[in-house]
This record gives sequence, C-alpha cells and structure tokens, in this order.
Amino acid sequence: MLENLQLAAIVREGSTFQLLRIPLHQTLQEQLEESWGNQLEQFTAGMQEIPFDPGYSPEDHEQFCIEDYDPPEWLADESSVTAANLDPISSDDELLHSVKGIVAFARNNAGEEVVLFQNFTRSHVIKPGRFLFLENDTYATPRRPGITLRSKLSAAYFPQSNKLLFHNFRTTNTFLPLAQFYSEASEREIRDVLNHDLFMPENIEAYTRGSNQWFRKRFAMLADSGVLDEHTAEEIRERSEGYDVEIQVVDDKIIFPEDKVAAKKLLQFLNEEIFRGPITETLYETNSKREAD
Repeated sequence: MLENLQLAAIVREGSTFQLLRIPLHQTLQEQLEESWGNQLEQFTAGMQEIPFDPGYSPEDHEQFCIEDYDPPEWLADESSVTAANLDPISSDDELLHSVKGIVAFARNNAGEEVVLFQNFTRSHVIKPGRFLFLENDTYATPRRPGITLRSKLSAAYFPQSNKLLFHNFRTTNTFLPLAQFYSEASEREIRDVLNHDLFMPENIEAYTRGSNQWFRKRFAMLADSGVLDEHTAEEIRERSEGYDVEIQVVDDKIIFPEDKVAAKKLLQFLNEEIFRGPITETLYETNSKREAD
C-alpha cells in the first residue's frame, strides 16, 4: 500500500506542460493509495525489464526501462511532499480538456518516492448532462465536469534509482516526451518508409542522403508507429483538415514532398506532434517551445 498519495493532472497548453493538483477527500485519498498500490504491484510483478528499443514491441511479460532517466523540468522537483502545494485544477474546469495524463506522487512500503502515471484522453472527462448517477432512487447528473481514472498504470518512475518503466512508447510519449531517446533511422530504413505502399515520394535521395537528426528520428518514429499500415491515404488526408498541412493524394498514395518545410509538417502530423489548443485553436509543435509556422 502507498502512503501520502498526492494526485495531479499533467496539463498541456500549446507546447507547455504543467502539473495541477487534484484535491482529494481523505477517504478517497486512502482508497486511491490502496488501488494505485495494487496497480503498481500489477505493473511490476513478474515483469522483465528490457532497455528501450523503439523497433521492438514488448511481450506481455516485458517492460521497457530507461536507466538514468532525467525527468522534464516541470516534473523533476516534485514529490509526495511538494505536490500538495501545487495549484489545484478545480479552479478552472476548462483545463480538463487539456489534461494528457494523471500522475500520483507517493511513498512505497520502503519509504521511497514513486511517481506513477496513467494516460488520459477527452473520453475520461465526465460532462454534465452526459453522465448519470443514482441518487435517492433517481438518476441525476453532476453540475460540474469530473474525471474518471483508469484501472492500470501506463508508466512508473522511481526517483531513487532514476529509472522509468513503461510498456508503450506512443502512449507514454503523450504525457512524457520521449523523442530524445529515439534512435535515428538509417538510410535504408528511411528508404523503406518512403517506399511504403501509402507513399509516392518526389525525391527519395533527398532524404536518404540529406536528412538531419530531426528527420531521421521522425522517420524512425513513423516506421514503428504502424500508422501507415492502419489507415488509408484518404483517411489521413481527411483527418489533416484544420491542421495547416497540405496532403496530396494521387492513386491512393500520399505525395511525400521534396520541399523540406512541407515534409516536416507532414511528418509532424503523421507522428501526432501537431497539437491544436483547445481554447484558442492555435497550432503548436508539441516537442518545441514555439508555435508551428
């Protein structure tokens, strides 16, 4: 069982991440200490820790491990003690739509700090009028938005050993940016991506021989994502509307442009690295500190 559990929301506004405390009644806090403690046990019990390999999909008994993990600045100095002083998210319901993850700061049975994560999507937001609960034999709806929690962890960080454990890169990358740990695609791997049945490249050689580190990492991420195998060219084009990226489809293939600016936007979109602010609808690059051009 965990102790001194403090729950917080990972909120992303544009390219900026922040933590906001989720205030808890004491009874609920005690219940979560037990349930999240059980989730931590299930998350680690019988698991084989393997070094992060972006080209490998872990088996059910395997867990990716990043040793000497350096947490992002917005997370690095927080603990089960300091998290109690975070600003509460309850003061602004609109921020619920910007939540990308839920994090629990706590101490384990050995008194060591643990940081536990669950991913969070808009489907976890309880909206008044769309959620009903039974009260005195009559169904009612909450007056303000709420949240639902998952029943399992997505990742766990152990500050004492600087170790991060997770199972799925794409899920974890939504609330803990991990692109810096991704290896760069080789010329052959870039060629394989551009020769995919979904692409019609204008100039393969421009990328197999002239790609910088940014492009090589994004090609590697795209190759491992499965996006090109799971969607048609027309589906991708339709979903690109409103994201300031021009996707041309010819003969059920996406034109991969020779122009590096256009290619960068295409790769950002395919790797889900373009984010639209829920209030201002401004477009942002999620792994940078500036608005998208």
